[in-house]
Amino acid sequence: MSVFRKHSFFLLLVPSLLSAQSGSPCSHASLDLPVAGYGISFGNSARHAGIRFNWSDDCLEEVNGFNFTLWVPGERMTGTINGIAFGLGATGGEEINGISFGLGGVFGGHGINGVSIGGLAVVGSGDATGITFSGMGTVVSGNLTGFNFGGLGCVSGGEMTGISIGPLGLVGQKSITGISLGGLGTVASGGMTGINFGGLGLVAGGGLLGINIGGLGLVGKESVFGLTIAGLAAVSEGSVKCLTLAGLAVVGAGGVEGLTVAGAAIVSREDIAGVNLTIGAVQSGKSVSGVTFAGYRTKADCVSGIDLNLITTEVQCSRGIITGVYNRVYDTQRGLSIGIFNHADNLHGVQIGVLNFAGNNPEGLKILPLLNVHF
Repeated sequence: MSVFRKHSFFLLLVPSLLSAQSGSPCSHASLDLPVAGYGISFGNSARHAGIRFNWSDDCLEEVNGFNFTLWVPGERMTGTINGIAFGLGATGGEEINGISFGLGGVFGGHGINGVSIGGLAVVGSGDATGITFSGMGTVVSGNLTGFNFGGLGCVSGGEMTGISIGPLGLVGQKSITGISLGGLGTVASGGMTGINFGGLGLVAGGGLLGINIGGLGLVGKESVFGLTIAGLAAVSEGSVKCLTLAGLAVVGAGGVEGLTVAGAAIVSREDIAGVNLTIGAVQSGKSVSGVTFAGYRTKADCVSGIDLNLITTEVQCSRGIITGVYNRVYDTQRGLSIGIFNHADNLHGVQIGVLNFAGNNPEGLKILPLLNVHF
């Protein structure tokens, strides 16, 4: 398949890349000095070792040394270039190993290896390994490995590994590993590991591991682990663990653990554990444990540790210290409850407040002002 056809976007940027040679047979007319195949070659020689000058490569087989072209490759872009490939228009081959430069672009079929600089684009139907730099975009169908920079962005149909920078964005069809900086966004169908940054957001079809920063939001289909910072929200269908900071919310469907700070809410279907700080609510489908401060409410099946709320705690059971204007324990409270109104169906501890209710106390002692106890 022609690399030019496959990446037609860049053909629009460099319309002269299309060649009219597709219907004609290959011509390998050349002047070779001092002998054929070695030394200096002028023309479209099929194979050469040394220095080769040509107008436009067509049906190339192999060049070892220096390959210089004035125009863009023909549509039948084949062959291997080992050494230096330099194209005033563009340079390309089935495989390029070494240093390649094309004012219009560098185009590789099977692979691009070494240092590749494309004035507009570096495009490959296979892998690209080494240093790739392009004025507009770096796009490969296979793996992109090494230091990769695209003036607009980098796109990989396979794994993206190393240092990858795209002022607009980075897109990896599989996983992204290393240092990944996308000006607007960084997106991977697989996971991301390392230092990952998206100016607007990070989106991973797998997990996120390492330092993860999303200007507005961060989404991981699997677990998120490490230092995680999101301008608005950090969301995972798996767990969110370690140090997580979000302007509005942290949502970990599979659990939240570590030091978690969110402006409005910390939410999970599973357990929430560690130090949890929010001016809004902490809500778990199971337990909340550790040290929790919620400006509005803690709601969970059970809380243990220290749970400090300004407004309300609403749980089935508690073990430790809970505070709030209104503390409602639907089943068993073990420990201390401090609030304006404390209500426990089954008290095994102490309530301190304006009014305190202990459902398991004898009649006349169920509702008491200031202090209620049952052990």
